[in-house]
Amino acid sequence: MKEKKLFPRALALLGILTMLFAGAYATAAEPVKTVPAATIPAAVPATDVPTAATPAATAPAVTLPVTVDPALKGAFTRCSYKPPPNPAYLAAEVWYPCETAKGPFAATTLMSGFFNSHDDIRWLAYHLVTHGYIIFAMTPTDVMGNTPLWTDAHKAGIAMLKTENIRSDSKIKGLVDINKLQLMGYGKGGGGALLAATNLGSEVKSTQALAPYMDSGYDLDDIKSATICYAGRNDDNSPPGKVVSMYKDFSFEKALAYFKNFPHTDWINSGDPVNQMHAKVYITSWMKFYLDGDKNYETYLYGEQHENHMKADWFYDFRRATK
Repeated sequence: MKEKKLFPRALALLGILTMLFAGAYATAAEPVKTVPAATIPAAVPATDVPTAATPAATAPAVTLPVTVDPALKGAFTRCSYKPPPNPAYLAAEVWYPCETAKGPFAATTLMSGFFNSHDDIRWLAYHLVTHGYIIFAMTPTDVMGNTPLWTDAHKAGIAMLKTENIRSDSKIKGLVDINKLQLMGYGKGGGGALLAATNLGSEVKSTQALAPYMDSGYDLDDIKSATICYAGRNDDNSPPGKVVSMYKDFSFEKALAYFKNFPHTDWINSGDPVNQMHAKVYITSWMKFYLDGDKNYETYLYGEQHENHMKADWFYDFRRATK
């Protein structure tokens, strides 16, 4: 009797197992459907917080050159004001970048020559201020005087730059980088700049003497600033031979830019624009390199660009000596 009851149960169990194995086999045998790659959706972030979309891959950014052509107008606009009077000069004007938020800026004195006012060399001041410099331009107390009057004015100009940097109602308050000061002048203004440099020593970082002229003997051995002297082969007022002698009289970091064609009067507003363009290249690059420490401008003074100018016959002679 027990065997007859167990047989139907065994058949029922066998039927159940058969159905289970058949279902498993059908699932394993079913082919996997492949979704084309282009239709696969992006993975969903494992969070409900919205996330920024991943930016698409882009080409590498183009790096723009940081060097502005020193012969061309710079990026700054020009502002000006009349500084307080000083017994060392007859008149003065300060030109500075209007974009004051980008300061502080390097600064320079600027003086013209015999029988000239500071306004006679504004072409250079206007150019330099667009490259981010403060210009303290002065007229000596006697435009027919001797070189020491220009020297006194230069020294007063450096002192005034420091004073104006802290005077409460000065237009350039806080805008002068007093560690980046320069002396610069033309003719007697150039001779005065060299003499002032001997007195001020390391108080100034740079000196530029444009066709410098001296009335009498001088000793420049105490110059402690990077200094460049400019001469012109056609200059009868500041003969090149005398400028070369000034260049030889001191031993600090220095250069001599002896232009092939550059008469004395080309340094004032009415001068030849081509010669003035040549001067802008070196005057601006000197300030960028020696005042601002911008090595991008070294090429215009001593590198490939300078070699191009030599080949283009800009110079009769060019010399450099390091300290």
